Amino acid sequence: MAAVTSLGLHQPTGLQYAIREGLLPSDPPRTSYTWYNHSEGDATSISTDDELLVTSRCVVWSRGGVFRKSYRFDLENEPVTQALMTTFPSVGPLAKEGNPQLHTTKQNSRSAAIVVFLKTQAHVHFLAGTNHVIHLPFEVESAVAAPHGLIIQRKLRVDNLAAASLKFPRVPPNSFVSSQPQPWSAASSQLSTFSIADLGAPKQMPLPPSSTLKDLWEPPSLKNDSNWPRLFSLSDPLAEMGLVVARPTKPTGRGHRRSSIKITALDTAEEILHISGRTDFSSLDSELILALTLNRETSMYTVWRLSYIAQEPNMRDKERVTSNGSGTSRRRSSFVPGTGTGATTPIPNSQQTFSRESFGGNALGIAPKRGTKQEDILENPGDLVSAFDPDFDSATAPRRKSRRVSSMLARADLSASHDRSAFSDLATGHHNVTSRRGESLGSQHGRTSIGSFAGVNGQSFSQAAHLNHSINSFLEAPVDELLDELRAGGDFEGFHSMGLDDDEFDALRQEIVLTHVWSVPAEHTNVRYSIQNTPAKSQFKIFTLIAPASAIDDQQGASIVICVLDPDERRLLVLTLSTKVHSSARFEDLNTAPAEKDVIIISQGSVTRAPGVIDASRLDDGNISRILVLTETPDGYGELSLQAPWSVLMKVPLPAKFAFSNVRNLSLDATPSARREGGLKRVLSRGPRGLHGLRNAKPHGIVDLVDDEGKMHQLQILMRPQNPHVRTIIDTCRAVVPGSRGGEGLLVTWWNVMQWLRINLIETEDLEWTALVITLFSMVLGLGNNSKPAQNRTQAKRKPRSGLLRSSSGTDLENWEIMQDQETSKGNPFPSWSGNRGWQWLGDEEGHDLGIKNDRDSQASIFKPSSYERGTFLQKHVMLAHDFVSSPLGLSSIPGILPTVGNASAESRKAALVDIIIGLHLLHEEQKLDNTMVDSLAKGVVSLAPVLSQIVRWIGWTGWINAYDVEEVSMLALDFDAVLQVESPPQEPFDCPSIYDWIQACILKHALTPFLTIPELVATRTSKPPEDPRELSILTPRTLMFTVFFSSMQSNWTSAQFVEALSSAGMDTQLLETLPEAVLAPLQEAIVQCQTEPPTTWSKDLLAMIGREDVNMLLTPGQRPRQLQSTLLAPSHEASLDVHLICASTTDPEATKSFDGSAEVDRQAITRSIFKDDQRMAEAIYILNTHLPTIARCRSQPHWSESELLEAQKKHAQMLAYRTLAISSGRGLLYFSARIPLLTQRINISGFNLSCVMKPENNTVGVDKSAFSEEKVCWAFFHNGVAAGLSISRNAKGIDTSWILYNKRDGKGGSELNNRHAGFLLALGLNGHLKSVAKWVAFKYLTPKHTMTSIGLLLGLAASYMGTMDSLITRLLSVHVTRMLPPGAAELNLSPLTQTTGIMGIGLLYCNTQHRRMSEIMVSEIEHIDTEIDEELLRNEGYRLAAGFALGFINLGKGSDLRGLHDMRLTERLLVLAAGSKQVDLVHVFDKATAAAVLAIALIFMKSENQVLARKIDVPDSILQFDYIRPDVFLLRTLARHLIMWSKIEPSVAWIKTNLPKPYRARHSLQTINNLTSEDLPFYNIITGLCFSVALRFAGSASTAARDLMLSYLHELTRICQIDANTFDQRLTRNTVRNCQDLVALAAATVMAGTGDLQVFRRLRSMHGRDDEDTPYGSHLAAHLAIGALFLGGGTFTFGTSNIAIASLLVAFYPILPSSVQDNKSHLQAFRHFWVLAAEARCLVTKDIDTNQPIPIPISITLRGGELSQRHTPCLLPELDKIQTVRTNSPEYWNVVLDLENNPTHLASFKATQTVYVRRRPAHDASATAFQATLQALNDVDGTAPQSLEWLFELPAFAGLTKAERALVLPPDRGGASVVHAGTEETVVDARLVLENATLDSGKRDRLLGLRLLFGWADHATAEGKDMQWIRREVVERLKARVWMRAEGE
Repeated sequence: MAAVTSLGLHQPTGLQYAIREGLLPSDPPRTSYTWYNHSEGDATSISTDDELLVTSRCVVWSRGGVFRKSYRFDLENEPVTQALMTTFPSVGPLAKEGNPQLHTTKQNSRSAAIVVFLKTQAHVHFLAGTNHVIHLPFEVESAVAAPHGLIIQRKLRVDNLAAASLKFPRVPPNSFVSSQPQPWSAASSQLSTFSIADLGAPKQMPLPPSSTLKDLWEPPSLKNDSNWPRLFSLSDPLAEMGLVVARPTKPTGRGHRRSSIKITALDTAEEILHISGRTDFSSLDSELILALTLNRETSMYTVWRLSYIAQEPNMRDKERVTSNGSGTSRRRSSFVPGTGTGATTPIPNSQQTFSRESFGGNALGIAPKRGTKQEDILENPGDLVSAFDPDFDSATAPRRKSRRVSSMLARADLSASHDRSAFSDLATGHHNVTSRRGESLGSQHGRTSIGSFAGVNGQSFSQAAHLNHSINSFLEAPVDELLDELRAGGDFEGFHSMGLDDDEFDALRQEIVLTHVWSVPAEHTNVRYSIQNTPAKSQFKIFTLIAPASAIDDQQGASIVICVLDPDERRLLVLTLSTKVHSSARFEDLNTAPAEKDVIIISQGSVTRAPGVIDASRLDDGNISRILVLTETPDGYGELSLQAPWSVLMKVPLPAKFAFSNVRNLSLDATPSARREGGLKRVLSRGPRGLHGLRNAKPHGIVDLVDDEGKMHQLQILMRPQNPHVRTIIDTCRAVVPGSRGGEGLLVTWWNVMQWLRINLIETEDLEWTALVITLFSMVLGLGNNSKPAQNRTQAKRKPRSGLLRSSSGTDLENWEIMQDQETSKGNPFPSWSGNRGWQWLGDEEGHDLGIKNDRDSQASIFKPSSYERGTFLQKHVMLAHDFVSSPLGLSSIPGILPTVGNASAESRKAALVDIIIGLHLLHEEQKLDNTMVDSLAKGVVSLAPVLSQIVRWIGWTGWINAYDVEEVSMLALDFDAVLQVESPPQEPFDCPSIYDWIQACILKHALTPFLTIPELVATRTSKPPEDPRELSILTPRTLMFTVFFSSMQSNWTSAQFVEALSSAGMDTQLLETLPEAVLAPLQEAIVQCQTEPPTTWSKDLLAMIGREDVNMLLTPGQRPRQLQSTLLAPSHEASLDVHLICASTTDPEATKSFDGSAEVDRQAITRSIFKDDQRMAEAIYILNTHLPTIARCRSQPHWSESELLEAQKKHAQMLAYRTLAISSGRGLLYFSARIPLLTQRINISGFNLSCVMKPENNTVGVDKSAFSEEKVCWAFFHNGVAAGLSISRNAKGIDTSWILYNKRDGKGGSELNNRHAGFLLALGLNGHLKSVAKWVAFKYLTPKHTMTSIGLLLGLAASYMGTMDSLITRLLSVHVTRMLPPGAAELNLSPLTQTTGIMGIGLLYCNTQHRRMSEIMVSEIEHIDTEIDEELLRNEGYRLAAGFALGFINLGKGSDLRGLHDMRLTERLLVLAAGSKQVDLVHVFDKATAAAVLAIALIFMKSENQVLARKIDVPDSILQFDYIRPDVFLLRTLARHLIMWSKIEPSVAWIKTNLPKPYRARHSLQTINNLTSEDLPFYNIITGLCFSVALRFAGSASTAARDLMLSYLHELTRICQIDANTFDQRLTRNTVRNCQDLVALAAATVMAGTGDLQVFRRLRSMHGRDDEDTPYGSHLAAHLAIGALFLGGGTFTFGTSNIAIASLLVAFYPILPSSVQDNKSHLQAFRHFWVLAAEARCLVTKDIDTNQPIPIPISITLRGGELSQRHTPCLLPELDKIQTVRTNSPEYWNVVLDLENNPTHLASFKATQTVYVRRRPAHDASATAFQATLQALNDVDGTAPQSLEWLFELPAFAGLTKAERALVLPPDRGGASVVHAGTEETVVDARLVLENATLDSGKRDRLLGLRLLFGWADHATAEGKDMQWIRREVVERLKARVWMRAEGE
């Protein structure tokens, strides 16, 4: 081993806590607590060390030496019996049962938990915080952690019971057999000695105890439970336990049917000892789990293969086909099973069959023999049960019932017998059905643990002594035993209540299957009856190991070693299992589909029994595993050793001193003043048994050593080198020469050398490297002359002049040489700093004095010692190797373990040496591909070059010697040993391979050329392939990556294919950055060519490889770039806010700064960029402002007096006040989703400023506030609240219950419900924020029955949960709708508006679900005929309209597939209401339902293209029929027709003319209309309906054709509306025309939504200016909705045309507008905000990824139809499902392509952020010419401050850089440190400088080979006509010239 270190005394971390808390005494004995250690991980990862300190009433958990948490159980009044740690799959409580993914959960989806067992319950404490309590129906004997949860072993009761053969069945006292003897009665004074042992051991019939008082003290009728299962699995704390069953050996017959392989319960005598962990055998098979059990009766260990049922699909169904007949269901009975219903004799059912002695029957067991008639009866249990139970139901019952019903039994008392029996039926799902195979109690499953054996015919015989003892013990203390049994086992029936007396165990699911692998005799020397009651798990110590791949030649490479330590007998049992991988094999055991799969076959191996073992443990250090064995010694002290079946024994020396303080313990140190170290005797006694045990083995070789005083001393036994280079070299040797005499032997030799160096006190700078060099040299010495060479073999060197030193004293010279020796301890001839120019100058000066011209010679004259006694690196290590080989330790260890020394044949020893040399050379070549290792020799890092050079000199490989001599100039200064002569050395196998030559050949040939790799070397030398090839790939990963890459290389590859192949080979950015520049150049060439426009299908890794993180942002939806620099924007809120100011703001009614300023500024910047050419956005903000007074002008008449003028102004201001009240609805669209609230600030919902400033006087005129109070205009304030809520962004976080309640207040600061907060709730719901609100808040809001609050909350909740059918929201809505209450329910004291809201909410909640019940309710509400006449009728037109909308939403667009609604005659019933003839007496009813029916049909059959239905719903053909239709219905029916015929809609005047009735077609343009008449009402409505259809069809499309069509009709309707109306008929017509004008304006805004179109805005602004008395509130509402829609979301949102979007727009812009502020008769005003559901964020914003600032960039949009359009960002995109690609076209930024058609990640990313991040092109762009690059560099610098480092370019290295290259060295300051070119990524300038300045003068052969590779590739690219973009051609030519000049000069 590398080292043995004492870490100090080890004690539980939580011990001091337990003592301070009084859980343990101050000096607790070891028996007062139990200490468990749990470690996961190895040396390659961070391990988690968990500790559990278990006392009788508390469990203390610590992690990493730090106390974490304690769990107390004082209140449970039960002692803690066991605690352990395990992991459960992270499956939520709502996960579906039987989920096949339950047992295939990944590592990152598991949750660690602490499970604490008490006597009657188990507590599961997840480390994440969740707790569960499990009530146990039995007492737990032991539990062990399993891969999924744990396995529980039940405690048997059979040891305390009498023989089962003496038990009589109990009968009720009123039965005719009640007089038979009752031997268990406490009232009886004598015992019955009657025996019925020859009756075949009948089972006792489970009956409840009698209710008579005399039997109260009767002991319970305990039963032999040996045939009940003993092992149970708990894989989920929220699920029932599962059974652990065994699979018997597979039959040998080929024709044996699969279904006949019976899975049975495991023998109860089998006790669980060990379960392997999830990752123990991951290198072989991730699903391989082994279990070990012990059968004490047969004294056999059994190895099982454990698998979960979920891993074997359908096995349970196939194997349990016969267990339950036809799936009979169990019905809960109110009577106890087996009892009668009166005083009659109970009739036994099938389960309770027994042999009654009074009948004289002689029953031979429970079940009848096979082949009898009775068997046929029992084959179908349902028939027999139905014969006895007339209420029996044969329906299938579920296997797994509700959560742990059986746990109720564990807490029930005696008087609950009837309920318990009933609950047991419910819990078990098993209603007293007998087993078909009912075995006797003496069979395999009935084996008891008291020595009973199975006799003839399954009869059981037991010992009489035990019987009498049991009887006496029961009669002594009946009450105690009774209470104990009740407390421990639940009830008298025990497992009968769980159905477990049945051999099939139908009540519990089979979860774990144990497949028999091997049984080995335990060979115990004594019976040990004294510990029969102790769990076997606590008596043995078990651990497993896997043989490494390096042991493969010894047939141990795929072996599993199981070690079983018996401390009582001090014997270690080692079981070796062999594993083989069978690919393309079919196994019927798996019961899967006949597919081929790799299967691990486990076979039996060897058995080794080692006596005299005190203790043993598994020791792991990285990938090295050994058995640490503590064996007996003659002096009784004990000895430690490392052993393994594949390796030789290695003794472990104890450290000379042991530390007292444990440096790893972070807990409170009770003895801080104790000494740090002490002698061995101070801690570990040298008494008779000084070392007593090993405990708490952990990764990194840590283990506790127990002395005779019980103290634990923590040791760290390092087996793996700490130096990573040494570790890699040893791993390589282990791989290429496997076997115990190969690589494993070399590892053991290295351990011995380390031990020898420490024993001889040999000091070196790196002990591990020295030991490795000695080990490698020792292998060669074993082949040569082993005589130690003379000490004076080294040649005398010239003594350096002392004048070079400041002092010529001998001490200074010696110190100088010691320093040189230390600096060159890794084999480098010169110190790493010797290449500094200062030392070169000193060497030049000295060399000039001596006449030396060569720099290397002058350097050698300074740094090369000539007569230092220890010699050079190689000489010193050769001498040490000779010393070690001739030492006693070397002579005793080397011959048996080194592959080149020993009794093996000379050929095999030579082959081993050749393999090691080749393997190490390949490793050395691998290091040449790593920039961090290229100069390892010169830098003083571990280098194999001198070592391998020395070895090949010894064996005389001339070609290899020459290759190493010229590898580096400094190698010429090394002094090699040439004395050793190897007898018959191995021949040189081939020329020394060079990886640079190989890469050059592959690149030029575009194909893979032969090159030996370590996996190929191993494959040629071993007969068996390695089990895990990953172990070999980590040795030379770069070589293997290039091998994979070149094997797939093709000459016709594009750059994208080249980069994809690099990624497929495993290369990434980190690897490419560390490749040598010459090797990287061909790869980087392809990378830079892909940078301009990478394929849209590339993954994140590919994009990161080419440096396109801007495109990478598209692959992470919602991700934003990190901000590395401070923003230039204003801070988002005051940094000086403290608690006082925050609390003060809660009482401030005008609190400002409620929103995060940065988000609003970002939105404003985008809006300003969209509308940067004019002031249209500012004008829209001014129009929709309600805080400023209105500017008005009242025209005065000449004869008015001042008072009359003032009165006229007040009247005019009153009219304008109604216009102001209608503004807030439009403001909600303008500021939609614009702000992110500060969670510490309240949002202030302000009121209205109704004052007017009259021009030209500029006097302010107010209105009568009493007429505009919040109660009288409540809907205006409701809309104001909605507008405030809609301004909150959809992406805002933290909108939860507390924040909403924090904002619940009225304008005066009170907390009462108000209209503004009601609208605020609706807005939050429409944006989806109410989904995160606790649902109990809904009851708090709804209880006061505030109408507006109920409307807002119910609609908001329904919108947030749209389409989910949430049950709680359904109940909330249902109690607000009369129709949904049960018949006979009390009338609801609710407003009709609230009930209308409830109806609409149901439609939203069940949107697109086609729910039949809800559809029926909606239809019935539409066609309901009112029988009562009320002033405020519930089912008015608005209520029925809401029902029609709801019906449409439930079946939205599903008209062609109504599924289960066909028998409802839905279409016919709606058509009757919409277009059918009506009865005269019911016209007033059906007129209210007409609009609802029309719109329901429109929504259901939307886009269905159903021509027949469209004709039926259309307006009549004859004008004569128009008189019978309400005028506004014409608009709705026209709209419905064209929504059905969606694809036929066209934005043209011709289409409108075609769809008008023939009499109206001549006037289709409206230009000829000059007078008003009511006969034209249908005409106006039909025209408006057609325009509205076009608007919905082209909503949000910004279609200019549709816009022009709308504007032309808007112009004409505005003209007609201005015609004088003098008669009532004309005024009526003008009102209709005004309504049509408003709708067409709204339609035009819908088409141009979000665009801010000027032509539409001009007309809408004129409509806003209407201030006459004739303009109603509804017209103002429509105008402001249109303005808001035109600037929707500040130009960042628009409307979509999906089904839900069209339906929402139809609801929001319903054509019948309110006549006043409070009008809701025809349409609920809250529905006006449903446009939110149609709003889509489609504004594409481009931002610089470095500055995060929006920038304008031209883009090209390609539609899926092939059309191409050009736009500038930020801009609105067409509908996303119509776009194929969006491409940026900018010469200054890298182009980005959004592939919305083929890449769903791009689509998701755009929907999440609507932002595309672009990266500025570097000045030295690969796609730019030299002129363009220079011009761009000049433009970038223009306008920026001059760089302070410009002087750098005057240095010689940078003098030749162009302008573009200088921009890469010093990029312009455009965003600070986050600019990509200011980072650490390699640029072309870096590569050029390395090639020009660090290659020719380096003195390294590899760099020159790299130049040759670069020149060959450049010439090849030139011949193919390719342009070089990374290393430009002029750079290559300049390098060639320098090489030529250097060659000519020499």
